[in-house]
Amino acid sequence: MKSYALVACLALLVGCRADSSADPDGGTTVDGPDGTGCTALTPRATPLETFIGPQGLEARMGALIDSAKTTLDIQMYLWTVKSLANKVVAAKQRGVAVRVIMDPDEAGNNAVEPIFDNGGVTWKNAGSLYSFSHAKYLIVDKTQAAIMSMNFNLDAMDMERNYGAIDKDPEDLTDLQEIFEYDWKLANGATTLPPVDLSCTRLIVSPTNSKARLLQHIASAKTTLDLEIMYLSEGDIRDAVLAAKSRGVTVRVILEDPTDQSIPMLKAAGIAVKQPPSSIYLHAKLITADAVAFIGSENMSFTSLAKNREVGVLAFEQAEYMPIKTQFESDWNASTAVP
Repeated sequence: MKSYALVACLALLVGCRADSSADPDGGTTVDGPDGTGCTALTPRATPLETFIGPQGLEARMGALIDSAKTTLDIQMYLWTVKSLANKVVAAKQRGVAVRVIMDPDEAGNNAVEPIFDNGGVTWKNAGSLYSFSHAKYLIVDKTQAAIMSMNFNLDAMDMERNYGAIDKDPEDLTDLQEIFEYDWKLANGATTLPPVDLSCTRLIVSPTNSKARLLQHIASAKTTLDLEIMYLSEGDIRDAVLAAKSRGVTVRVILEDPTDQSIPMLKAAGIAVKQPPSSIYLHAKLITADAVAFIGSENMSFTSLAKNREVGVLAFEQAEYMPIKTQFESDWNASTAVP
């Protein structure tokens, strides 16, 4: 959604900022590794800090909300955890400017709406532009953001496998804040808005660029491709996974749904498919190509990639990738092969 004039750049994970210098062929110069992010892999000025749920998730999110001093903007698909809602109220009461967007079709949000109303927190149902406002992120003081697959529901705090990242990169924060401002206007009834300019961003955003970027991410795998996801129903994403196997990449897939229609095709291609242990509900949307991990709210479905509001990032910093790799290996070893 930033200006659509550069859609071809997006499809190739290449961005071109308006102030980029012209190249000899009359195009624009791809932004280099200088901390200004025009591609999903451009190095950040500040590395991501990854985290994994459910271990310590409620305490971590509570501490992040408690740290807000000036502003707190939250977009959350599902919210039932009252303790976190009460922390948002406390932020409001100490003078933080708070705004919350939730999905209007998720009945579970009724658990916290009265808390926000009674505490004076300004919250809105998302506008109707998206099939679902499925993103899960919060921006604190415009200086850090949590981008994740976790909802603020009880199961996420207790038994769901999820992955998230704290992002402090100024470019990423500017882009995410613009997304929130756009969606806040939609939530307040705006119907004709210029699109958010995401022609140069690291973020992986539905419905703007997520499918193209995830396809490129999968296609980048040279040795290993690991997926830990709820389901795999989007045909092009599935075909990209099969193509990775056919070019010699070692592919492993953990799926929550043992009846997923992609399983026969994956197994026929010689791809190992497992189901997580009963102690964990697999809510993650993790795709790791070699040593780069996708973290975000996007499920591998047509609706999620083309119709929803979703936000994700690539974790490519080695120190932050390693805990994700370790967790995947642990989950893989604890999972059972799908017959």
